[in-house]
Amino acid sequence: MKTQLIINPTSARGKMVKRWPRIEETLRAENFPFEAAFTERRGHATELARAALDAGFDLVVAVGGDGTLNEVVNGMIADGKAVNPNAVLGVIPSGTGSDFVRTAGLPRDAVAAAQHLARASGVCALDIGEIVYDAQGNQARRYFANVAGMGFDAEVVSRLEQGGKRGGGTIPYLTALVTTISSYTNKYVILRIDEQAYARRVNSVVICNGKYFGGGMRVGPNATLDDAKFDIVVLGDFSTLEILTNTPKIYNGTHLALAKVSEYRGQVVSVESKQRMLIQADGELVGEAPATFRVLPAALKLRI
Repeated sequence: MKTQLIINPTSARGKMVKRWPRIEETLRAENFPFEAAFTERRGHATELARAALDAGFDLVVAVGGDGTLNEVVNGMIADGKAVNPNAVLGVIPSGTGSDFVRTAGLPRDAVAAAQHLARASGVCALDIGEIVYDAQGNQARRYFANVAGMGFDAEVVSRLEQGGKRGGGTIPYLTALVTTISSYTNKYVILRIDEQAYARRVNSVVICNGKYFGGGMRVGPNATLDDAKFDIVVLGDFSTLEILTNTPKIYNGTHLALAKVSEYRGQVVSVESKQRMLIQADGELVGEAPATFRVLPAALKLRI
């Protein structure tokens, strides 16, 4: 396959600069032909992915964290469908979180993932999530591969970005979580999942295509990447103390047993709130409520 690697040199808080030579050496040793392009700014990976498809590349590889993967996916999808239905997405994770590959069953070590990519021949279907949301008063659209969320988790991502730590990782995410708790207020929302509607006060609404977010939190333990449905996890009206004491349960996936946590499955989810409610997608802050999330079944192919 004609392969384009899209590398984020700032991923893993800048460690990619040192990791790239080993990744490149591994691919060359496997006699794996490829071309490499490095991102220079936020959103650049989306432009590079679209340009690669236009140039006839049929394997586009995100080399970086979940944010890099998100940008590449947004270059491979347009108007709710694949730009090239025959193109394949590849992943070499080098972020601090690398939550997507935990669900996909791909190596989390960058060098091991490069070797796996070079030797892999299989592909699987990958559902993609679509978000239509508010962006400073205008309607905008974004796609995601792993997990999107509204409410407290998006505020944590906002705090991470303010601190210059895009992509996070376990320790930065936990630090941002603790510092966000004191200023966060739960939101009263109208939540619609397919044909059902719910009105309640919530801490977060988490839309799961994959299982993990926040650097290893198993927020959607029952989610799979190819079942044509979202797992929707609603964290209810938690107090500050309840969030602090129950965070470990989110890491091991046992939070679903809590009385204030609800789990649903659906294909279309909409969230309305009269209060300001931020949205994150694959660890990237994207906009605000109101928002509608729609699953795009088997929208892309993933190299496994």
